[in-house]
Amino acid sequence: MTPRKPLARIDWAVKPFGAFRDPQVGRRGRWILYSVIIGSVSGIGAILFDLLFRGAQALLLNGIGGFGPPGSGVEGGEAFGPEIPWLLPVSLVVGGLISGALVFGLAPEAEGHGTDAVIRSYHRKRGRIRRRVPIVKALASAITIGSGGSAGREGPIAQIGAGAGSYLADLMRLPNRDRRIMMMAGVAGGIGSIFRAPLGAALFSAEVLYSRAEFEYEVLLPGLISAITGYSIYSSYAGWGLLFDVPPISFHEPRNLLTYLALGLLCAVVGNLYPRIFYGIRDKIFAPMRIPRWLKPAVGALGLGAIAVVFPEALGMGYGYIQNAIDGSYTIRFLLVFAAVKIVATSLTISSGGSGGVFGPSLVIGGALGAAYGQAAEILLPMAAPEPAACVMVGMGGFFAGVAKVPFASVIMVMEMTGSYGLLVPSLLVAAVAFLFTPPGTKLYENQVESRADSPAHLGSFAVDILRGSRIRKYWAPELPKVRVLRREDDLISLMEQASDSSQNVFPVIDADRKLVGELTVDDLRRTVLEEETKPGTTVGDVMRTPIGPLEPDDDLSVAARLLAGRQSDSVVVVSSRKEPTVIGTFTGRDLIVAYGRHLEKVRSREAARGDF
Repeated sequence: MTPRKPLARIDWAVKPFGAFRDPQVGRRGRWILYSVIIGSVSGIGAILFDLLFRGAQALLLNGIGGFGPPGSGVEGGEAFGPEIPWLLPVSLVVGGLISGALVFGLAPEAEGHGTDAVIRSYHRKRGRIRRRVPIVKALASAITIGSGGSAGREGPIAQIGAGAGSYLADLMRLPNRDRRIMMMAGVAGGIGSIFRAPLGAALFSAEVLYSRAEFEYEVLLPGLISAITGYSIYSSYAGWGLLFDVPPISFHEPRNLLTYLALGLLCAVVGNLYPRIFYGIRDKIFAPMRIPRWLKPAVGALGLGAIAVVFPEALGMGYGYIQNAIDGSYTIRFLLVFAAVKIVATSLTISSGGSGGVFGPSLVIGGALGAAYGQAAEILLPMAAPEPAACVMVGMGGFFAGVAKVPFASVIMVMEMTGSYGLLVPSLLVAAVAFLFTPPGTKLYENQVESRADSPAHLGSFAVDILRGSRIRKYWAPELPKVRVLRREDDLISLMEQASDSSQNVFPVIDADRKLVGELTVDDLRRTVLEEETKPGTTVGDVMRTPIGPLEPDDDLSVAARLLAGRQSDSVVVVSSRKEPTVIGTFTGRDLIVAYGRHLEKVRSREAARGDF
């Protein structure tokens, strides 16, 4: 009888599955699971927020104000009213009172636009968000927008997703770095859901942290998985269509690029004014008011109500008006007035302490500018003018790119919301021009830092990167004969007497050829005295230890930092080379600090000379 082949013979079939036992593969699998969980919570949170917003709008703006703004795309609906314009301030003030009481009574950090609070949490609060904040933010924002406030949905949904990520990290007892990543993955999940833009939301969560063109690359993949998950859940409830209905438009005339370039400059000019007005109203009008903070949103709502009596288009998110602009329904004059009023309306709503986002209003302002510019270009430059509808989409992305410092994310998000992928080239041009010509200090998210180097979240890693950038020899010179060296045969008792008068804490030990063979620290000497009786004739060679390191002049500063961090004494021996270890001195912690400071100054000087952005 032929013996049966052992099971080991089929290991070729199961061997590939052994990769799943690899720790790195396991870690990646956990991150996929975390991202799916965060995205699921974000998608469900987006659904709940949408229900809250629609309920609040039905009770306040529709019910009290008798006004229904037009919708857009998949969220479209019939517009109506207002039949009695003076009831609009009543709706707004009621919403402002309820929102203010919720925010300042339960979670003051939920005031204003929530994305900026998330950015601050990332950089300065180790990614921690109080558990009540997303709930309060969702309620207050739904009431603010539902009563007619000029605000967007990205702020509250960003805090809902961020809160989910932060809570999951705490639940799993993950380190601060992982909590920060999970928090921003939640931002991507929330924004990707409610704006139906998963790729743009992932880029936004990685890009919005910095005011330079820089990414938090660790966030990208978890953010993308979270955004895809949230988008799939939310769209199953709200519909799979686009946020705006756009006719088929594409870029096919290179001569239009100069016209688009001028649109980028217009976005930069207005983008320079928008944050100044936004924060100027907060700092110069609302901050000095000597009334309880919870009343200030109602005061801002009253100011907006006064505008709405004359110009009701100032109310709400404004997407329907941009849809009408895409369809060519408005004049240049109306569009310019609409953009200006929307800046003031958003400032009154949010700078007063009201709760809501600034992403939506920024898109609306940019779209109105683009529509007005497109119509004007068609009249003045008919041979080089793109279609006005194209300028609406390009203007939306370009304006937000400049004020929010997100040139890549803004373009991709507008492409996903409108389906206008044929306008990618002019959109990138306008976004780049708007980003470059909007002053670096002018930004809508004031808690952004310039780059990873400036974030407390990356302080340690940036220091290592700086240290890796320079050799020891650039900032340190051989110290002999200042540094005392020992020989094997030196008498230990006489050395102890001399060491008490020396500031040196590491003594290199050399042989007859001045090659390093060991070292002695002051602690070694003390331990020898305390733990054992030192006999006459005891030599340095009897008690020396193997040297830590050593360093050589061509090592970079990060090697010195690692060696110094691994020992109690403040010095490491330096030799001419490790192959021929002739002692030439010691490198101390003070030397490292001085070298780091000098090298950092050189790096910053080079960046300033190049004008890096």
